[in-house]
Amino acid sequence: MKRHAMPEMKEGGVNVTPLIDVVMCLIIFFLLATKIGVNDGGDKSIEIPVSQFGEELKDKGNMLTLNVRERSDAGDPLVTGLVEGAQGKPIEIQIRQGSHRPLLEILKRLRKDNDKFGVIIRGEKEMSYQALVPVLTACMEANVRNVDLNTAKPK
Repeated sequence: MKRHAMPEMKEGGVNVTPLIDVVMCLIIFFLLATKIGVNDGGDKSIEIPVSQFGEELKDKGNMLTLNVRERSDAGDPLVTGLVEGAQGKPIEIQIRQGSHRPLLEILKRLRKDNDKFGVIIRGEKEMSYQALVPVLTACMEANVRNVDLNTAKPK
């Protein structure tokens, strides 16, 4: 009976195919798990006030960032935010439009069935409290329990 010999093994290098597979899986995981370059809707041109424990607040995924600017006339402040239909850029949200209250309706819709929903307010440094009252009132009426005011650290 004739015996078959084992084929000769060529040991010339290391097989890195499994290593490449693992590295590619890690890259895909980190791309999906991180928020790199995601716009939270904060207007960086607003100079926010300074406070003793100031901190740049970040959107934790369950927050709406509202940019509030006082208008030169005595009307409602200019409020912008990243809401539906904004296409990556904050759009103006009216506080009152006749008897219609768009800001309140948006806050109620986002707050619905979401107890942990919150609002981050980025107001101008020189803005009066009176200009902020309509925004805070809309948050209260929508039953938003987490309202944070974004402030900067002293230099």
